[in-house]
Amino acid sequence: METLLSTGVRQKVRNYMQEHREELVKGLQKLVQIPSETGYEGPVQEHIKQIMLGLGMAVDTFVADAEKVRQHPEYTESEVERLVGFEGRPNVVGKWAGSDKEKSLLLFTHVDTVPVGDLVHWNYPPHDGLIENGLMYGRGTADNKGGFGSILAALEVIKGLGLKPKGNITAISVVDEEVGGAGGAVAMTQYLEEQNFKADACIYPHPLTTGAGPQIACAGGLIFKIRVTGVAAHNLNGQVGINAIGKAMKIYDALIELDNERVKTVSYAPFERYFAASGMQVRSSNLTPAMINAGEWAYKVPAECELTGTIGYPPNETLEEVKSQIEKAVKRVADQDPWLTENPPEITYEWHTSPAEISPDHPFVQMVKSNIDEVVGRTTEIFGMPTFSDIRFPLIYMNTPAIIYGPKGGNLHGADEWVNVQDWLDCVETNVLNILEWSGFEEGKN
Repeated sequence: METLLSTGVRQKVRNYMQEHREELVKGLQKLVQIPSETGYEGPVQEHIKQIMLGLGMAVDTFVADAEKVRQHPEYTESEVERLVGFEGRPNVVGKWAGSDKEKSLLLFTHVDTVPVGDLVHWNYPPHDGLIENGLMYGRGTADNKGGFGSILAALEVIKGLGLKPKGNITAISVVDEEVGGAGGAVAMTQYLEEQNFKADACIYPHPLTTGAGPQIACAGGLIFKIRVTGVAAHNLNGQVGINAIGKAMKIYDALIELDNERVKTVSYAPFERYFAASGMQVRSSNLTPAMINAGEWAYKVPAECELTGTIGYPPNETLEEVKSQIEKAVKRVADQDPWLTENPPEITYEWHTSPAEISPDHPFVQMVKSNIDEVVGRTTEIFGMPTFSDIRFPLIYMNTPAIIYGPKGGNLHGADEWVNVQDWLDCVETNVLNILEWSGFEEGKN
C-alpha cells in the first residue's frame, strides 16, 4: 500500500523513540505499579487523566449510568457491579481537537485487570513492572495496561516531536472490561452516541500471544447453564436416590464431544492463523464446561446439579446456530437416558457478546498492516481475536472501522503475566505512524 508519510518523518519518529526509550518504558511501568483490579480502577484513571492534561488534551470523565447501560443489548450484569457499583470508577476521555474535514481516529481500551491471585504462584512482584530478559512482568502488562500504555506513549511521542494531527484524535481509557464491560465500553458507546461522536477509524490496542499483526475480528461469547435434577436420598440407602452429578456428567461428555466435532466442522481463517502463530492447536472455536455445582451434604445423594459452560464462536456462525448445537447435544443425552427423558435438563443462557469483523481489504486495515510491516521489518499476518472483545462496539454500534493491534504478551490472567518490551516499543512507533498517516499532521503546532 502506498504510504503518505515521507521517509524523513518516519526516521524522525524512530530517532525520537530511540532517544526516549527509557522514559517511555518507565511510563508503562508506572501504569503497572498502580493496582487497578476491576472495581477499583479510580487511582489509575486519575493518573491517566493527569497524563492527558499534560499532553494538552481536553479531558472529560464519565461514570456509567446503571439504568442506561442495562438497556443496551450487550449489557452483562456482574458481581463487581452488584458489590461495588459504578461510582468512583470513571472512564477517561482525552481529545486533541482537529478539523472535522480531516480523518478522525478513536483509540481506546481497558485498564482494569483481573485479581493478582495467590502470590505464591508469582516469581515476579505483580505490581513492580520488573524487566528481565526483555520482558516486563506484572499484572496488566499484557491485559491491558500494555495496550493503553502504548496509546499514551504514542501521543507523547507526537507531542514531543512538535506535531499536531489534522483530524480529531480521541483516546479513551475504560473500566470494567474483565467482567463484561457494562461500566466501560457499553457506557462509552452510550456516552459517545449522546455527543453525536463520529470517528473514521478505531484502534483497540491489546497485547497478543501472536506478536505483531492486525486483528480484524473477535468471537462471539455465550455462557450457558444446564440444570439436571435427580432424587435425594441419605447415604445409608443411597441406592434409592438418583445422583444428579452422574446425570450431569453424561452431558459434560456430550459437550466435550461437541467441542471436538466443532474443531472439524467450524472454520474461520483469522482465528486459525491466530492459533497457528501462537503455537497452539489450530481451531476456530472453543466450548468449555467450566463449572459444576451440586450437593449440600456429604451423606446425601444430590438431587440437583448445575453445569455452567462457555462457548466462543466466529463471526461466520450465528447465535441461533450455536444454541441449537448445544440443545441438540443435551437432547441426545436425554433421549438415551430414561430418567432424563422423563426429567429433561433445563438450559438457560446467562449472557452473550456479539462477534464482529472487518474486511481485511479495508484501506484502514491495509494502512495499519503496512506500518506494522515497516516497523518490525517483516511481512505480518492478519489475525482474529478468538474471544470476545470490546472491538465489537465500534464495529457494530458505532459504524466505525476498527482493528485490534498490540505487542506480544503472555500469561494473560495468570501468574507472571508479561509483555515483550521491544514489541511494545514497536507498537508505540507503529501507532505514531498510524495516527500521523491517517489524520495527517502539521509541524510546530503542538
